Amino acid sequence: MPLSLVSHGDDAPSGEDLEYEKVFTDLLLSARAEEERQVGDSVLPAQEPDAKRIIENAEAVLAQSHDLRAAVLYGYAAARVQGFPGFADATGFIRGCLEQYWDTCHPQLDADDDNDPTMRVNTLLGLMEATTVMRAVRHAPLTHSQAFGRLSMNDIAIAEGEIAAPEDMENPPDLARISAAFQDTPDDMLVATLAAARAASADIDAINAVFDDKIPGQGPDMSPLQKILRRAVSKLADVVGEPEAEEEAVEDGEAGAPPSAKTAHAAPGTITSSRDVEQAIDRIINYYREYEPSSPVPMILARAKRLVGADFMTIVADMAPGGQDSVKMISGIADE
Repeated sequence: MPLSLVSHGDDAPSGEDLEYEKVFTDLLLSARAEEERQVGDSVLPAQEPDAKRIIENAEAVLAQSHDLRAAVLYGYAAARVQGFPGFADATGFIRGCLEQYWDTCHPQLDADDDNDPTMRVNTLLGLMEATTVMRAVRHAPLTHSQAFGRLSMNDIAIAEGEIAAPEDMENPPDLARISAAFQDTPDDMLVATLAAARAASADIDAINAVFDDKIPGQGPDMSPLQKILRRAVSKLADVVGEPEAEEEAVEDGEAGAPPSAKTAHAAPGTITSSRDVEQAIDRIINYYREYEPSSPVPMILARAKRLVGADFMTIVADMAPGGQDSVKMISGIADE
């Protein structure tokens, strides 16, 4: 069930602080991961905590209290179980707590230290935890294909060469598989996932706005999480074929750039515009600079990138200045 943000009464709108109650302790214990351990001659690998149990225990806390600590743990577990819709449920609750119950939500500001917000800020920095929340969001499925699987932003990063596939990963995803997975995902599921990712992104913006208003310059840096969410929104909007996705691409590019040749369900990583070409060239250049620094290929590619979007005569002038006259003579182009 989606989290419900309601007042718990005039005396304590956010309910009691349950930090030292059994219900809260149960939540913390359920969120502990099992570390790698040796049993006899065998080594048991580390295991993530039971996400469904975390959700159950977090819901028990949040039903009684506006507790940001429990909401962060709920977001981690819900992203693992429900993907972007579950994570958006958590960010919406956190946003509501801060917007509507800033003075009373838990952990409260330190009244003995001029309303110091450190505990609250540190709590929300939990959303940036690389091995829990951030990992869960990166692995939240974008596709729901029976034939090609549930693929995520992490899978797209592997397919595009941004990160290396784990050594134990069988059949690492490539762009063809990702394209097929998007094609095989029902449109209504793509739209729902996009709406959830977009809602979570908007919530993070709103959370930042509350901190900027209440404690300017002291709020948590949520840019790493926001970057992932915005990339997910961009990918999904591109696949769904939303008009605003193209408008954003034009705004990001140079004025006068030609419109993208987008098609419905274009796979992330598919080259559909001159901007995509430039980004692909940049990735290739970065590869050579890091792994083959003595190669002259980056110089050639940098020149090619400079000519992206140029007209034919401009390219001839750059590549073979002496060939302009021959081209004009053959094609019948007159000098202006």
